[in-house]
Amino acid sequence: MLFDLDGTLRHNHPNGYHTLIAYLDELGYALPPEVVNAGHRWTHRYWSISPELGEDLAEFGGEGRAFWARHTQRQLQALGVGLNGELPNVAAEISRRFAEHYQPVHHVPADVRPALARLRAAGYGLALVSNRTEPLDALVDELGLVGAFDFTLSAGQAGAYKPDPAIFRAAVARAGCAPEAGAYVGDNYYADVEGARLAGLRPILIDPLGVFPDPGCAVIGQLSELEAALLAL
Repeated sequence: MLFDLDGTLRHNHPNGYHTLIAYLDELGYALPPEVVNAGHRWTHRYWSISPELGEDLAEFGGEGRAFWARHTQRQLQALGVGLNGELPNVAAEISRRFAEHYQPVHHVPADVRPALARLRAAGYGLALVSNRTEPLDALVDELGLVGAFDFTLSAGQAGAYKPDPAIFRAAVARAGCAPEAGAYVGDNYYADVEGARLAGLRPILIDPLGVFPDPGCAVIGQLSELEAALLAL
């Protein structure tokens, strides 16, 4: 069993995208659920396979303030906000609110540790595979997940970022199993589901809000549902 980290086992609290939607609502931009979900899918895509991410990182030299200002503008455009000329002002106000008020902390849902413990007790090998650049061991310690995994693998260590199948194949090789004998659990359809499929793994999407309709794979709402999903594969 291979697991994604951010958005699957570890969350920002409060969630950045939900905070954006709340700020827009306060500014008078009340968006219908279908638009919110479409914007959420855009955000997942941006952070996985979009050329825009590469362009923004190259232009701004990393995830500094200018990068995040551009990211906010792109999100608002994806949501259809500010298309009548008010985009610069709305984006500036959203960026100001994030800079002054948004201070997320790590959040590990209550069902994560028990679910991992049950899987290990059932005989599954467990590994953590993330698109982070740095090694994951220090963060695993900070999150209170020491001992939960047989190994961890970051994209920086693997030299490949999801959805590139190379990172999944590196993890499977380290686990010593055939790809078809493994499953990958993640929250991003573009990075996790498509990448796992390309590597021959069985993907399981964790999607409590129904952001990705009909993903063509097993879907769970929370990690406590994973064991039942595995039996149905």
